[in-house]
Amino acid sequence: MNTLALISIAAFVSAIISGIYIFVKNPKSRFNRALLAFSVLVAYLSLADFGLYISESYGMAALWVRMGFLWPFVVPVILHMVMIFTGRIRRWYTLAAIYVPAFIFSVLELTTSLITAGPLLTPWGWTFAASRSAAYDLSTIWGFAVGLIALALVVIHLRSSSSEGRAEGIYLFTGLILPIITGFLTDLVLPLMGLEVPSLTNPAAAAGVSIIAYGVLRFHIPVLSPMNAAMDIVRNMNSFLIITDLEFRISYVNPAAERLTGFSAAELLGRRIDEAMEFEGKLSEMMGSMVESALKSRDGLVPVVVSAGHIHGSGGEHVGLLFTGSDISPIRDMEKKLQRREERLVLLTEHMADGLGEFDRDFKFRYLSPSVKNITGYSHEHLINRSVTDFLDYLHPDDRENVRKLIMCDDEMHRATFRIKRPDGSYRWVEYVDRPIYRDGGVLGYVFGLRDIHEHKLSEEALRVSRENFRELFRNMNAGVIVLSPAKGGFRVLSMNPAAEEMEGVVCGDVKGMELERALPGIAESSIRGALEKVTGGDEPLHLPEVKHGEKWLEVYIYRLSTGEVVIICGDITLRKEYEDRLRSSLREKEALLREVHHRVKNNFQIISSLINLQLNEIKDQAPLLDLESRVKSLALVHELLYESEDITSIDMRRYIERLTSSILDSYHAAGIELRVSVKDVTLPIETAVPLGLIINELITNSVKHAFSEGGEIRVKLESEGDDFTLTISDNGVGLSPDFILEESDSLGLKLVNGLVGQLDGDLEVDMEDGTEFRIRFSVVPYRPRI
Repeated sequence: MNTLALISIAAFVSAIISGIYIFVKNPKSRFNRALLAFSVLVAYLSLADFGLYISESYGMAALWVRMGFLWPFVVPVILHMVMIFTGRIRRWYTLAAIYVPAFIFSVLELTTSLITAGPLLTPWGWTFAASRSAAYDLSTIWGFAVGLIALALVVIHLRSSSSEGRAEGIYLFTGLILPIITGFLTDLVLPLMGLEVPSLTNPAAAAGVSIIAYGVLRFHIPVLSPMNAAMDIVRNMNSFLIITDLEFRISYVNPAAERLTGFSAAELLGRRIDEAMEFEGKLSEMMGSMVESALKSRDGLVPVVVSAGHIHGSGGEHVGLLFTGSDISPIRDMEKKLQRREERLVLLTEHMADGLGEFDRDFKFRYLSPSVKNITGYSHEHLINRSVTDFLDYLHPDDRENVRKLIMCDDEMHRATFRIKRPDGSYRWVEYVDRPIYRDGGVLGYVFGLRDIHEHKLSEEALRVSRENFRELFRNMNAGVIVLSPAKGGFRVLSMNPAAEEMEGVVCGDVKGMELERALPGIAESSIRGALEKVTGGDEPLHLPEVKHGEKWLEVYIYRLSTGEVVIICGDITLRKEYEDRLRSSLREKEALLREVHHRVKNNFQIISSLINLQLNEIKDQAPLLDLESRVKSLALVHELLYESEDITSIDMRRYIERLTSSILDSYHAAGIELRVSVKDVTLPIETAVPLGLIINELITNSVKHAFSEGGEIRVKLESEGDDFTLTISDNGVGLSPDFILEESDSLGLKLVNGLVGQLDGDLEVDMEDGTEFRIRFSVVPYRPRI
């Protein structure tokens, strides 16, 4: 049989036995579990080598070459074990960085020929032929880099270990590094030099596992699990730990130090300790003591408490220094919070309205807040040397004995209300409460509070009197008052005053607590029942001006109290209802008579207008009579509109102006004149409408007679803004003469306009640009009593 095949099968057996042996020694050790996985991987690859060496054909050799696709995991597993042993494993992404490439290369090895070209027959048997491709070069460089990292970690750890630990570690690290070195020589270095040799990586790995097993057997250690435990403690401890050499240069920092400073271990290694931490004195003077210091972080200084000590070698010599401590920022923050809380407490005590104090077990005052003087009227100096029993002399004579008995009893808490005599001789009500102060199981004294309740007492007395007055008013008021309590699906009667009892014909004591439908059917069957539901569902009170209740009429107010009860206040308005009905009947009669008066006045004006028309046929100069007729028609139109309106006290100005202006144009047969009326919905009383109608009549008549030679446009506009009105009458005719002055005009119509504007207490403006515009600003004429 091929010699290499025998070596491979021996490597398979050796790796399996050694891995299982070490795992059984300590199954809980992470290192032991990783080594078992490594030994299984080495055994599998050794078995693949065995199958390749004994292959008798190219096809069988090709199969065994593919079966060795797990070889990229050898170096990552070795680095993983080194990181576990040296305590340098950090996070999951560290493992991902070394295992993900191995997985990728294994997939390529299994599915392609980019890394291994296939089997190759050599003098020592079948082996694999490397593919000269980028994937092969990349896998070689990657394996070389991972191996160098493992070697570097080994060297760093051996340099920092003690002599005893170094002797133990040599066996362990020899077993881990042997396959790396062998693989570099047989798979990379020697082939590059032109020397073809068989790959001995797997037998070397199996030998490495055996060397580790021997080291465990010799030193009787569970594969350095105590060291791993110690490193786990150092890595996971909350306190920071920094190791320096004798020249105070940092050689190791734990993760807690990295978190506190914000610097990584690589950034801190090699620095002097005073570059990472502040010291007030010499470093050598703080050995063996604990002092407050500060770590220098990226964000500033971190307050810490730190202790320093020497690290001794196996011979007792000093080999380095150890600095360990804790972050005291939370303690400092807590101290600041406690200080602020104490300051707030003092400030609150000094300025609160209630008085605070303390007295010892002999009843002598030990502390009194400034508010005690505001309440009692006595200063701190006056009271501090006195005892509580002496202070009883300042109490009202009727309260002293009760307070003395209360304070002297052994209760957990004393509470009393009494009157205290102030220096001016007046008495004020105060409330006193205290609690005992315990120490070592005994009462050391009492802390007490004093509150001025004088105004509260006066308010209580005033409230008592008010309640009595309310009860008296409730009993004697003429309106009926019924108090109901909402119940499931309805209401229950709580109380009624005598007026309500008389109104409903019941006695409150007989119906109290009964449902509304049974107790007061008259209320339940009226519109009051629906109003009760509305008030219960909201907070707004309801007012029912008129409610028919049997033969009576009631005015009802319903309120919902803050306590949930509903109050019904009923006033008998039967007599008032009768008076109102009589007044309404009388008012309708008078309104009918007044409408008839307006109708007859309108008829009289029409008679006058007809007489004027008859007279027009007998005179040559008809203009004065036409003007008079127009004025009469404007007055008649007012009374006609009042007669037709529902409101006989005011005029709809839009309707009035439209009819008035149309009537004027018809009277003068002004067919060529266009009239534009713009009036908002405005109603004015007769006192204002009559002079306003005469003004409109005069100005439009004047425009029709004098402004136009052929045709034109007359505009009437009435605007309102609150109680102020503006009437604008304009035309685009020839206009007035430039020297026109309204006050000096001889025109009867313009004199009448000026007088009517004065009657309205208004202002008249005349604009003679582009025709003529009259602008009258006025307010409603105050109502003049008609009776």
